[in-house]
Amino acid sequence: MTPDFIRKFHIYEILATTSINNCKSRKEIISILEKIYLDYHLGDKLYQGLLVSNEKTISRDVKDIESFFGVEIEHIRHKGHYMVNQSVITKTHRTVFDKMELFLASHKERQWSPYITTEESSLNTEINILGLVKAIERKVYIKINYEGWYDDDRFTEIKQAKVQPLHIKEANKAWYLLVYNEAIGVKVLCLDKRVSNITITEEFVQEPYSFNESLYFKDAFGILNNDIKTETIRLKVANHHFKYLESKPLHHSQIIISRPVKMNTDVLDYTDEDIFGEILVTLKPNYEFLIELFKFNMWVKVIEPHWLIETIVEQHDFILQHYYSDFIR
Repeated sequence: MTPDFIRKFHIYEILATTSINNCKSRKEIISILEKIYLDYHLGDKLYQGLLVSNEKTISRDVKDIESFFGVEIEHIRHKGHYMVNQSVITKTHRTVFDKMELFLASHKERQWSPYITTEESSLNTEINILGLVKAIERKVYIKINYEGWYDDDRFTEIKQAKVQPLHIKEANKAWYLLVYNEAIGVKVLCLDKRVSNITITEEFVQEPYSFNESLYFKDAFGILNNDIKTETIRLKVANHHFKYLESKPLHHSQIIISRPVKMNTDVLDYTDEDIFGEILVTLKPNYEFLIELFKFNMWVKVIEPHWLIETIVEQHDFILQHYYSDFIR
């Protein structure tokens, strides 16, 4: 997150409340930004981009906002700017800005700790998200260094690779960039400290890779999508967690097969079959999916496929032996 991006974020918020009868001049926008800095962020380097003394900067930012969000912003001479049709502010745009608000709140957590508790964002603050979005839109190359940690791809390592940026996705409380070149194929890179350098070039991709995020993530669980076979997983779910998965599905493919006979019980007796319902999900049971199943403890039981049951039993046996050997010493 860069100071320039944060300035554009606040300008967008200002203009989102305007109309033809309620314009905001560039001087007014500069004054509002300065007040936000002085009132809430004095001395914070991340917010110093709010201190703008040049109206040309505001004009350039307005053009960037129009291009990025696909909105139309008019300027009436001697009055100011206004957003023509706020209905085009899509759900996706709203979501991005909600996430931005959460990120900025987490950045201020130490200062605001008496009033708010947030989860720390892993997003590398040196990364220009808006610049990456524009690079995806313009189909220009970026250069990147990346030191991966363990996952289904083992330890991904990329050294000053020239890649086409494809898509940015939030998952598991982190932000990811999908990139492509012929040597590495499609790779998912977490935009945290694993990224040591990103340079956005002016070199256009001559034959852009065609990427459809909906198709790519159709059978994926979480952020990883590899060559694992897509499976239909049958799960038994205890009543208290069944309600949770009904309101927040495990995967977009989730289908309810049966609901618990006893939906509300004061005592959770996991030997009582009547407290369990059944769901189906169709996905690639990757590393992230196994971790998710382990989180559910006794609440969820795999019924099919059999190989997945064996995998979970083997891992539980290993964990039991690991702890038991330490316990009897």
